[in-house]
Amino acid sequence: MRAAPFLALLVLGLAASARLGAEPPKPEFLPKLFGPGEAVRATLLLPGIEAASGFSLAPGQGLPASEDPELLEASLAKGSRGWELSILFVPWSPGPGRIPAMTLRGLALPAIPYATRSRLGAEDRELSPPRPQREPPGSGLYLYGIAGAALLLVLASVFSIAYLVPAGRALAARWRSGLAFRRLSKSLDFLEEGAASSEPPAFYAALSRALRLYLGERVDERAPALTARELAALPSSAFPAPGLRESAAGVFGEAELARYAGLRPRPEAMAASVRRARELAQAAEEALDARL
Repeated sequence: MRAAPFLALLVLGLAASARLGAEPPKPEFLPKLFGPGEAVRATLLLPGIEAASGFSLAPGQGLPASEDPELLEASLAKGSRGWELSILFVPWSPGPGRIPAMTLRGLALPAIPYATRSRLGAEDRELSPPRPQREPPGSGLYLYGIAGAALLLVLASVFSIAYLVPAGRALAARWRSGLAFRRLSKSLDFLEEGAASSEPPAFYAALSRALRLYLGERVDERAPALTARELAALPSSAFPAPGLRESAAGVFGEAELARYAGLRPRPEAMAASVRRARELAQAAEEALDARL
């Protein structure tokens, strides 16, 4: 059935009710009490309507736009009590309001009054100022524990640095000393292997240079530039152990004779010079390690 006959019946029914002094149908609200921002469904029973076609409208699809109240849905359907018009809306302002009169699919709908209650009633007290956030149980103990752990970590770091810096320096010094001895040992191994086939001047020049460099790093920095006599004139306190000064001066004196005075020792004597230099360096290392 088309909506126009239904509209005529509705208008006639409302007009007859007004003439007879009867009250027009009152809407039912669900929920009955509502506040601003809550979705509310208003249902209006339409008596005296025998036949009509139902509909369901949404915003932009036949339902007029309205800001306050905000209309969400309107539908007409036949229930157990007869034809019912249902409107879903959201009121945004407290106090009395009205769903505006509108025409839906030819159905002239009068304005529907409603009342929106305030969020705070007369019996409601004013909001108290916000309270500070409560600390979790035992939080003070946890904070003190964290602070103590942080302090212990700082102290441990300080003590570690105080220990590691001197230890690191000592380790670096030991590494450098070991490097000097290893270089000398490598040179002495090479010279001892080639003693039988080497010319004495060249052999003793290499031996003298290797030993002088070692003594310059481990004993006295002046050693690389001193002759055998100048080395023997150094105070004995400059050497880490007794007898080292004399042994070193003896090796350098033999080297000077072979290089500048024409001494041509046998390969056995040359190898023995290498062994004396090695024993000298080992004694120096033992004495220096004992000082650490």
